[in-house]
Parts: sequence; C-alpha cells; structure tokens
Amino acid sequence: MSSSKKTPNTHQAVAPLFSRFGQHLSAFQYSLKRLWLTPLSTWITLAAIAIALSLPAGLHLLLQNLKTLTDDNREIPTISLFMKQKVTVQQAQDRAELLSDLNEIDNVLVVTREDALRKFKHLTGFAETLETLDENPLPHVLVITPHIQLLGNSNVNLAALARKLELYSDVDVVQMDIEWVQRLLAILHIADRSVLVISVLLALTVLLVIGNTIRLNIENRKEEIEVTQLIGATNAYIRRPFLYGGVWYGLFGGILSLVIVHLSLLFLVSPVNQLARLYGSHFVITGLDVKATLFILLISSLLGLFGAQLAVGKHLRQITIL
Repeated sequence: MSSSKKTPNTHQAVAPLFSRFGQHLSAFQYSLKRLWLTPLSTWITLAAIAIALSLPAGLHLLLQNLKTLTDDNREIPTISLFMKQKVTVQQAQDRAELLSDLNEIDNVLVVTREDALRKFKHLTGFAETLETLDENPLPHVLVITPHIQLLGNSNVNLAALARKLELYSDVDVVQMDIEWVQRLLAILHIADRSVLVISVLLALTVLLVIGNTIRLNIENRKEEIEVTQLIGATNAYIRRPFLYGGVWYGLFGGILSLVIVHLSLLFLVSPVNQLARLYGSHFVITGLDVKATLFILLISSLLGLFGAQLAVGKHLRQITIL
C-alpha cells in the first residue's frame, strides 16, 4: 500500500523537471534555428560583436608578449662597472673577487679592455681605424648580476646597490642595465589601465549591439508574441528563446573574435621573428592560452545574455494583448 502511494508522488515531483527541461531544450534549438533563418543579419551582428571583442583581446595579447621582455628568466638584470683607466687587469679581478663575496651579488664577470676592444671591432667593423690608435681607450668592465628578482619591490634594493658601488675609488661609472626594463614596466602599467578602459567601453558596445538585435527580433515577432500570450504563455516562456539567442550571439561572436585575433597573430609572426633575429633575441610571439580563450568565450556569452535580458525585459513590457 505504501509503495503504491509513493510512485504517483515521485512522478508528480519529476514531471515538472522534465517539462522544464523540455521547454529549455525547445527554446535552445529554436533560438539556434532562428540564427540560420536570417543569415545576413546574423553575420552582420556577429561581425560587429567580433570586431568589438577582438580589439581588447588583441591588446591583451600584445601586452602579454611585451611583458615577456621583462621576464627575469629571459633578461637578467645587470649592473656594469666601468673601471678607471689606471686600473690594471689584476686590480679589476681582485675587485671582482671582493664583490662576489657580497650577499647582494650573484656573479661578477670581468671584461678586460682587450676583450672589449675585440668585441667592439667585431660589432662595428672599424678594425682598421681602431688599429691607428696609440692605446686602447676602453676601460675594464665588471658586469654584476645582483642577487635579487627583477620584478616586485626590488627596484629600491637595486638602486641602493648601485649607489654603494659608486663609492669605490677604482670605479669610474656605474651603469644600470635594468633601467630600460623599469621604463617598460611603467609603460605597460599605463597600457594595462588603457586596455581595461577600452575593454569596458567595447563591452558596453557589445551589449548595445546584442540588445538592439534582440529588440528588432521582438518587434518582428510582435504579433506572434501577442498570439502566444493569448493562448496562455507565460512571460518566462516567451522570454526564453530570446535569452538563448543572446547567448548564441555572444558565444559565436566570441569565437569569431578569436579567429580574427589568431589570424592577425599569424600575420605578425614572420616580421616579429625577423626583427628578433636582427637584435639577436630569442623572443617568440605567443598566442592566447586555454585559460584566456575560455575567459573570452565566457565573457562574450554573459554579455550576450545580459544584453538580451535588458532588451527582452524592456520591450516585452511594451507589448500588450489587444
């Protein structure tokens, strides 16, 4: 007796869930079918969304590649000590050994004036001209690798170390080879803020594009909506296909934006590699990783859903049953 009573109750509890699932599946399929029924307007809308999304995605990718130039695994920060002309090779080597014992320093490389002259001749091609000089004008150089990380709060320590090295009597000039990285980091910080502002503005553009598209769809189906309301359809039932349509617009627009970004990336790979070879760098341009790709698709889909929600909520209220 008890088991026979539980069966109807179970069916009564499960039936609404299947019904709701069927309604969502129907709206899901119908909204996708509507996109293919109007291919021209669909592609125009997707192109507008893709262009709006590809700009911040491309700028983000550009910044990520520029930031690799400041990666401490790629470019090791160094301080160059140009010794005075009267300093001998032995004195330069002794100074290098003393500096190597400091806790702030990882390594000290001695570049003698003879080695520097040979390298200078090789790089400039002025070997014959330099042979006419009575003496080597180049000093001995100590190239110091500090025992600190490039990024973070280490800039103050690096500057303090440079000031400490300037106090040695046999040191003529101290050159911090890290200054260009610090300037680049400052520029990239400003660029990060700029990309954020551009991304917000273009996100609003995507909302307007999707919202206007959904509004036009509602206007075109106004009579159909009114008839549906007359036969008892709820607002949630009417709203559901439009919301799915907004998600489709956002998702497909995000996918198309990724295609644009990667095609542009392929267009830039060859000249960037050529430029890197000219500078003797191992820099390789990279694309969007899986995490960034999924994030773009998620944001584009949410923008589509939110834009459709705004349009549907506003314009359905204006439709009244005659």
